[in-house]
Amino acid sequence: MTIAPDLTAAKHPYPARYTTPFILYPPALWANKVGNAFTANLGLDEVGQDFVLYLSVPFCRVRCLSCPYFIDLLAPRDPHGKEARYVDAVIRDLEHWASYRRFQTGKLRAVYLGGGTGSILSTPNLKRIVDTIITNFPHEPELEVTLEGNARDYTDDKLDYVADSPISRVSLGVQSFDAGLLRTIGSPHAAEQSTRAITGLTDRGFENIQIDMMYNMPGHRREIWQADLNRLRDLAVKHLTTYLYRVHPGTPQDKLINIGRVQPLLDKESTYVRSMYADLVESTARAGFRTYMFDHYCVPGWENTYNEWTFHRNNVEILGVGPSAYGFINNYRIGAKKDVEEYIAAVGRGEHMITAVSDQLTPQVRRERYVINVLQYFGVDLDEYQRCFGSEFLDDFRAPVDRIINRSLATLEGRQLTLTELGREWHMNVMLEFTNDMFWQDSTALSHPHWAMNTPMVDLFAGSRESWLGAS
Repeated sequence: MTIAPDLTAAKHPYPARYTTPFILYPPALWANKVGNAFTANLGLDEVGQDFVLYLSVPFCRVRCLSCPYFIDLLAPRDPHGKEARYVDAVIRDLEHWASYRRFQTGKLRAVYLGGGTGSILSTPNLKRIVDTIITNFPHEPELEVTLEGNARDYTDDKLDYVADSPISRVSLGVQSFDAGLLRTIGSPHAAEQSTRAITGLTDRGFENIQIDMMYNMPGHRREIWQADLNRLRDLAVKHLTTYLYRVHPGTPQDKLINIGRVQPLLDKESTYVRSMYADLVESTARAGFRTYMFDHYCVPGWENTYNEWTFHRNNVEILGVGPSAYGFINNYRIGAKKDVEEYIAAVGRGEHMITAVSDQLTPQVRRERYVINVLQYFGVDLDEYQRCFGSEFLDDFRAPVDRIINRSLATLEGRQLTLTELGREWHMNVMLEFTNDMFWQDSTALSHPHWAMNTPMVDLFAGSRESWLGAS
C-alpha cells in the first residue's frame, strides 16, 4: 500500500513551529507524597528487562547565562568535601539499586554519565563510579559508557584514564570554537581547551567523540558558524549534535537581553537562521556525516547507542540515579529534584530520592510514547510496531497518520511511515500529533515539582492542542 502526500499542501502546516528539542511523555509529573515507599510500585522484585542507566553528576564550575538546568557549583578546592560525599552516596545508591531482582535479571545496555558536568569529578572518583557500575550490573562486554562534560576538566591523568577505561564515548559541550561567542553566552568552555581535549583523546587512540554546538547565539555570524563546522573534519570528530540557542525566561541571559547588554536572538524562522541550518546540512554532508536522528549527525557506524536503546526500542527502562536524574521503571516516569544535600541524606537513610512521579502508563499511552520516541528517527516501522504491541499501527493511529500525510509531512509506503523533508522541518509538531487529548490544557501539573528538563513539557501541555496543531 502506498499513500502519497497532497503536494498542494501549505508549506506552513501548523500555526506555530515547536522547537524545544525533546518531548518527555506523558508530560505531567506529580509530587511524590509517600517518599521512598513509592518504590513498592516499581516491581523491583520482578524479573527485569533491558535498561539504560542515567547518572547525574549535579555540579558545574560556573553557570552558563541561559542555562535553566543549573544545579550546584563545585569549587575546584572543594573545602567542604562535597564531591567526595556525593560520590560516596552515589556508590551506595548504585549498589542498592543493583541489589534488586529487576536489575540483577535485566541487562544494562548503555550508560550516560551526565549532569551538570559528568567530567567534573576527579579521576579517582570517576573511576570509583565507573567500576561500581561495571561490577554490579549485568552487561555485555561492548557496553557503551558515555561521559558528558567540559573540555576544561580533561587533565592529562583524566585523558589517560578515559582512553584506557570502560568509558567508550565522550560528549563535549563545545558550543563554539569562537572565544567571543563563548564569552557572550557565559560558557565555561574554551576553544583552545576543546581542541586540546579532542586531540588529546584521539592521540591516545580514543575515537568515539561527540561534540555539541549551538547556532543563532547573540551576535552569531554565519562566517563564525561556517568556520566552526569546518573544524569537524580538522579534528576528526565522529558525532555532532546541534541545537538552536535558547534564552530561557528568568535566566541571567534573559535579563541581560532585556536591559540591552546582550543582542537579542534573531527570529528562528528568519532567512538568516534558516541559512545557518542550510550551512549545517551542507557541511555535515561534505564531512561524510549522515543525519540519523533529529539534531544528530555522525560518521556512519558512530551512532549514539544510549539514544538508540532509549528512544528506538520498545519500553526499555531507564534507571536514573542522582539529583535531577530521570527514570522510567515499570511504566512510571520518575524524577529527583535538584538538591544534593537532600539526596545524600536520603541515601544515608537507605532510601532512594524520588520526588516526582507520573501516573502509570496505560497500554494506549505506552503506544503513544513509543511512536513519539521512534519518530526522532524519522519514521515508524509498522512491522516492528505490530511485534511490540500486537496491533496494527494504522488501526491505533489512523487519524493522526491521515493528518500528517494530508499535510505533506509523511508518506506511507508499504510497511513504513517516513517523514518528508517538510515533516522533518516540523518534526516536533508531528510528534505532538500522537499525544493524547487528555493531557492537553492540564494546568494542575504546573504547581507540582519538576526537574528542569520536564518543565517545558508541563508548560507546553498546559496550553491548547490547537495552538500548535490547528484544527483536527
